[in-house]
Amino acid sequence: MFDLQDILKEEYRKKESAISFPQLLQMIEEVLEINLSEEVAAPEGFSFEPQEMIMRMIPDVAVSEIGWSDVRTTDEGDAVSGPQRQLLIQFLDNIAGETFEAKIKSLADFYEKGAETYEETTGNRGELLAKTISYLVFYKTLTKVITNFNASSAGFSFESFLGALVNGEQIEANTGTIADYLDKATGSPIPVSLKLYREKQLEVGGSYTDLVNDLVRPQYSHPLGNAMRYVVCTKDLEGAGLEQQGAIRFFQFDFTLDNVMDILAESKDISRKCILLPRQIVSALQAGAQRVDINQSLPSKQNLPSAEEMEPQFIDFLTRHINAHLEASPESPLQFLRDDALKGLVNGIKWAKNDDLFADADPRYFGGVKKGIVRGVSAMPNREKVKPWVAHNYGDRLSGRGLQWLSALIVKANDELRAQHASTRKADERRLEIARMVQDGEFLSAEESAAVYKGLGSAQQKTALLNSYGYLTTGHFSLNQTRALNPGEPTNTLALGEIKVGTAYVSEAIGRVQEILNEQVYEIFQSLKTLSDSINAYFAGGLKNDSEAGSAISNAENIVSRTEDIREK
Repeated sequence: MFDLQDILKEEYRKKESAISFPQLLQMIEEVLEINLSEEVAAPEGFSFEPQEMIMRMIPDVAVSEIGWSDVRTTDEGDAVSGPQRQLLIQFLDNIAGETFEAKIKSLADFYEKGAETYEETTGNRGELLAKTISYLVFYKTLTKVITNFNASSAGFSFESFLGALVNGEQIEANTGTIADYLDKATGSPIPVSLKLYREKQLEVGGSYTDLVNDLVRPQYSHPLGNAMRYVVCTKDLEGAGLEQQGAIRFFQFDFTLDNVMDILAESKDISRKCILLPRQIVSALQAGAQRVDINQSLPSKQNLPSAEEMEPQFIDFLTRHINAHLEASPESPLQFLRDDALKGLVNGIKWAKNDDLFADADPRYFGGVKKGIVRGVSAMPNREKVKPWVAHNYGDRLSGRGLQWLSALIVKANDELRAQHASTRKADERRLEIARMVQDGEFLSAEESAAVYKGLGSAQQKTALLNSYGYLTTGHFSLNQTRALNPGEPTNTLALGEIKVGTAYVSEAIGRVQEILNEQVYEIFQSLKTLSDSINAYFAGGLKNDSEAGSAISNAENIVSRTEDIREK
């Protein structure tokens, strides 16, 4: 007979409490010399109602740990995924499709057709079961991402989640790109900037200067050459908190060196102004020049740097403030924020990209002109923006003063940066001169600039962008929902599909594949429940009732037998 009783007694001496489910599985593995955790998922509790049991048996992935849970890199420079992210990737690798578009279509089809989506291309029953569980994991995890968190936290978790779907890699802060993650579904990494907004509230925007830098001097390859991919998602949900349900619609388009002017020429006024080209630069380019620079005729550069250019300064301020706090307060709950943990905090904040943490800039800094969020000017409201973000991402490690201290340090770093750039704004002779040039007609209109740009070669287009009004003034671009989701020219946005979100929809998806989650799987989880009950009864009885230990052994053997049956079919 297996020596389960001795193992249980030893474990009881160690824990002196009711056994947890992970501990239980570990003990069974030791006795039976198998890796049960690779064969079945361990729910936290059981029900003998099939629908409820299946819902509970879908593996739970800790959403807060699928992003920057491990910020180490290999010798080759590749990011090291944390355990929860690795677990999620293992499941999502089973989603059919060689591209992001194909995966979204497959997931959308799954909700309508169930296992028909992939059944014909699947081998044995074990593989079919693995795929089925993987699709359900996607649905369940997506529902957790969207319904459990506030807008800022959900956006970051959603980015982590989609990055895992395409076997991708989130891009660290302070790397000089507006891309959020790399899509590696096809093998070749494609830079992606992700936007998630409520239906009818979508805005695709950001630093025009940083967008130009990504198109002129790209850090990553793209199938279309000098380009940046935008994955745009709109959520249409009803209800509040965990009770929310509805759908997320997925869209995709690319900013390229060729179409950027055409796209922004049809955008909001703030974007249209970005693409204005100086007449003297246009004349030189049309005369055959390849590289010209209007900065030679302007006052020295005193306008605000771009968001990506300022981010290292924010990181430096934040790092300095946190280190000073840790040195002054040896007992502070923030003592864990050292080395990799501090790097993870910086990557999570995404100061240069995460608009959800900022308030609009005070128009008085720009002569009464509303410019939206401007790094170096915009404040980070603590109560409304920063503290909720900190609570979501570090609520498992911090509470009370710890949460207050960390959020206050983040706000303090941003305020210090704003103060440093205040003198820059006051002494901006360059900005005044550029404004005079616009007033005096020394820039082409948006329509004229876009038309001229079309006739230039790629090298000249790069020069034109580097001399455009928005680049010279670190402007902000913005596309509303109608423009961003336009299926025609110039964006040619692709509608990738719609995926349902909410517990009720996960339950419906289960109903379509319940036959595959057959009696064998159901019996495994019945045995797991009985095993758990027997173990806890054995402990509660002071390790005296050997019949409970015998029941545990019998159910453990049944789990192994049923698991092997599934593998062999």
